[in-house]
Amino acid sequence: MGPLTGGGVRAISLANIEQFLNRASMARPSEGGGKSALGHIMQIDQDIAQAANRIGRDAKMTMEFPKGAFGESVKTASRLIESGAGVGAICLTLNGFDTHQNQAGRHAALLRELAEGIAALKTALVAQGRWEDTLVLTYAEFGRRAKENQSGGTDHGTASMHFACGGAVRGGLYGSYPSLTDLDGTSNLRHTLDFRSIYTTVLNRWWGMNAQSVLGTKHSEVGFLKV
Repeated sequence: MGPLTGGGVRAISLANIEQFLNRASMARPSEGGGKSALGHIMQIDQDIAQAANRIGRDAKMTMEFPKGAFGESVKTASRLIESGAGVGAICLTLNGFDTHQNQAGRHAALLRELAEGIAALKTALVAQGRWEDTLVLTYAEFGRRAKENQSGGTDHGTASMHFACGGAVRGGLYGSYPSLTDLDGTSNLRHTLDFRSIYTTVLNRWWGMNAQSVLGTKHSEVGFLKV
C-alpha cells in the first residue's frame, strides 16, 4: 500500500528506454551520504542505477507499434512489463483533447490514436502472457460541454467517460447515457456514475486496499472487474 499512497514512493519519467539506459550508465551510486542534500542525490543515483539494471537491454520488442509519441510510449510500457522490472503502475499520456476549436477532425484522430495504441498494447501483453493481470484505465482532468461553441469545438465541462481494458475486465456499459436535453444549471451534462466509484473498485479489488481510507469518503463499487 505504501508505494501507492505516498510512503516510499519511487517514480521515474521515462520516454525512451535506450536513452534512459545510456543516461543511467553515467549515474554513480555510492553508499553513505547521510541525510544531507548530497546524500539525497546519491540515493537518486542509486535508484536510477538499480532501475536500469532491472530493465536491462535484453528485452527487445519485435512487433510493430503505432507511429508517433503515444505509440512509442506504448512500446516503452510493453517493454517495461516484459522486462519484469517490477513496475507496479505505468502512466501514459495522450495530449490534445482540450478541443476548443475544430473538434470533429481532431477528436476523431485522437480517438484513433488511443484505440490503435491500446490494441497494440493488448497484442504485446497477450504475447507475454500478461494481459490477464493487467488493468488499463483511462482518466482525464475534465469533460466537455454538450453545446458546440462558435469555433467548431466545445468548452470545458464536467461529465466525461472512461475506458477500462484488460483480461480481468467484465465488458459492458456502466452507468447510463447522459441526456443531451436534461442539462444542469450551467449547461453541463449530468453524470450518471461518480468517477470515485471507479477508483473505489480499482483500489479495493485490484490493489487490495481500503478505498475509503485512501479517498477519504465512501463510494459504492462498480461491477466491471472479475476479481
